[in-house]
Amino acid sequence: MPRDSNTSSKPPHKAYKITNIKTYVPLILDLNSHNNDPHNYDPWSDFFTAHCIAYDLQDHIDDTYDAQNKPPTDMEWLFKSISQSLITNAYSPIASACKIWLNISSIFNDNKETTVMQIESELRCVTMGDLSFHDYWNKIKKPDMLKG
Repeated sequence: MPRDSNTSSKPPHKAYKITNIKTYVPLILDLNSHNNDPHNYDPWSDFFTAHCIAYDLQDHIDDTYDAQNKPPTDMEWLFKSISQSLITNAYSPIASACKIWLNISSIFNDNKETTVMQIESELRCVTMGDLSFHDYWNKIKKPDMLKG
């Protein structure tokens, strides 16, 4: 029996084989952990970017990417790797996955310069006093310790 010419012999996009994004992006990005650990966004972003490149999903995160056969932009992957509070802050009913990605980036990166200036100012005020070198080093190594 001849094949129907309308039937596509092209296999489904490999992204459809992903059942659990947490296997590839083991971090849950959270606004609260960002306050406690300013480095949480960068590794999360690196994991997610590597995943998107490996599965040819650059259009999920790069608004300049133009693939010939774009897979659907599925926001579910983003939502399974970020906290509920972050979904609330980044989500828009008319947004694509890429727009939400850019919103998340903006949330974490817009205040970096202000945070750096604040930490530099706090570091200038730290004195060793009676602290051992080890305690002093730990104090200046962790910016959140400067506040207390």
